[in-house]
Amino acid sequence: MIKHIWTMIWNQRSGNSWIFLELLLVFGVLWVMMDSMLVNLCTYQRPLGFDITNVYMVNIGKKTEGISGYKPDSLLETSVGEDLVRLTGNIRRAPEVDEVCIAYASCPYTWSNSWTTLVRADADTSMKADYFQCFRTTLSYFDVLRVKDREGRLLRPIVENNIGGLVITADLEDKFFEGKSGIGQQVKWSAEETESMTVAAVTSPVRQNEFSVSTPCLYQLMRTDEEVVEMTSWVKAENVDCLVRMKDGFKAEDMEAFLDKMGEQLEVNNLYVSCVIPLEEQRLVILKGRMDNLKRKIALVGFMLVNVFFGIVGTFWLRTQYRRGEIGLRSALGASRGTLKRYLDVEGLSLLVFTIPFVLIFIANTLYFDLPDTVKMAYTWWRFLITFGSAFLLLGGMIWVGIWFPARKIAKMDPAESLHYE
Repeated sequence: MIKHIWTMIWNQRSGNSWIFLELLLVFGVLWVMMDSMLVNLCTYQRPLGFDITNVYMVNIGKKTEGISGYKPDSLLETSVGEDLVRLTGNIRRAPEVDEVCIAYASCPYTWSNSWTTLVRADADTSMKADYFQCFRTTLSYFDVLRVKDREGRLLRPIVENNIGGLVITADLEDKFFEGKSGIGQQVKWSAEETESMTVAAVTSPVRQNEFSVSTPCLYQLMRTDEEVVEMTSWVKAENVDCLVRMKDGFKAEDMEAFLDKMGEQLEVNNLYVSCVIPLEEQRLVILKGRMDNLKRKIALVGFMLVNVFFGIVGTFWLRTQYRRGEIGLRSALGASRGTLKRYLDVEGLSLLVFTIPFVLIFIANTLYFDLPDTVKMAYTWWRFLITFGSAFLLLGGMIWVGIWFPARKIAKMDPAESLHYE
């Protein structure tokens, strides 16, 4: 049967060539769309390396001259850094609060970031140091954002049990130590440095947002309050990241009542809490542009799929309608309705199968010129099978729909009526 169908396709090649070209073009376009959507979906669904659920960003303000309650520096007995430590301590003691941390250029979903060079301790002076994003944090940062190691264990107990002033991500561990454990290893800010630092722990890969991939980065630890005070000597308190994780069951709408209850505890000398923003709301603000682009892309893909659907279905619908006489003749010669439907289905799918070698050549060329996105996701066999298979099945389903409706109607016609068209 298949050999007979292929012979018929060849004999009708003048008409089938246009359908073949249409299928070839649509197959290639569908594969491109499927591959792009798969990359975006998988990137979005990957773990971020932290958890912002029930986490709030506390903005710190500082009173200036002319504001009620302002105290001149000459009358203050404590530094700004000590006031900041005391203020966060007041927040930590509230029964609704789970944990508080102080950090610099480390808050997720903000534009603030800091970069530094880092090399292995055994690097010679000829080695050029790479730049990595650096988060300066207290140990409680890992509790607030639920940062974990590669095995899924909470990171803070590991950091507390190990010596060292740095924590690195798994990406940086792989880059520096090539499969060896980074814990306990020595690194330096640059090859010219004489003093080295110890890596205390290694986190799971960390991504800045749902649309980016993980990159090597590091955490510079502030283990003591004195180190926090030292940081505020060169960083304004207003620019410090203060993050609060509330206990389970706390709702965003309860924050105003919580702040009212805290009252004067949210002020220490000239420092005060100016506002509190849920990180989930901040996330929506930062990702709005990316989300809008993704929605437009999904709408465009949906629009193209609708056009492809009606184009392919319409083509095979008209083609089947045009062959009513041939179908009637086969019915008159004793072909059953099921046989007629199978004949038309196999014929349509055969035209699709014939496009596969040419589509594979097209895919090979796109990979040769590195056109697919291989930064966010490596091009693997499973990625090829999912995108190629989805495009093939989608086109096959459209062809089946385009053949099934008219073929079903024609098969019910009386053979004599069908022969009228012949």
